[in-house]
Amino acid sequence: MVMKFTNGLGADLTIDAAGFASTCENAVHTCRRGGRMIQVGLPIGGRPPQIPMGVVAGKELEIIGSHGFAASDLPNLLNFVRSGKLQVRKLVENEVSLREGVEALMAMDKYSPLGITVITRFDDTSRL
Repeated sequence: MVMKFTNGLGADLTIDAAGFASTCENAVHTCRRGGRMIQVGLPIGGRPPQIPMGVVAGKELEIIGSHGFAASDLPNLLNFVRSGKLQVRKLVENEVSLREGVEALMAMDKYSPLGITVITRFDDTSRL
């Protein structure tokens, strides 16, 4: 999808925050030449990712690890949201129920949506 939307060039910046080997690998593959990939947290789902170092070197990519942010930064982040400088709503692609959220999480091992999927309905009384 990313390559299609960028006419085969790739993205300037890719971020994997899902934690699966496939999403980590896809983040590397969809970077443009000279791009940057950020790994947020640890890829812990299933097999470890296989980073294609030939692609990293050939495309001259920069890979950055991020384990999170300091709790003391949270008030500043929330102020950006409150003031409208950070429009979180624009990042949300899909709102789902708790049951659909479980299914979406499991599907991320095969593909990753462009936007964020958010669980907004918790009243699903059926069993998971």
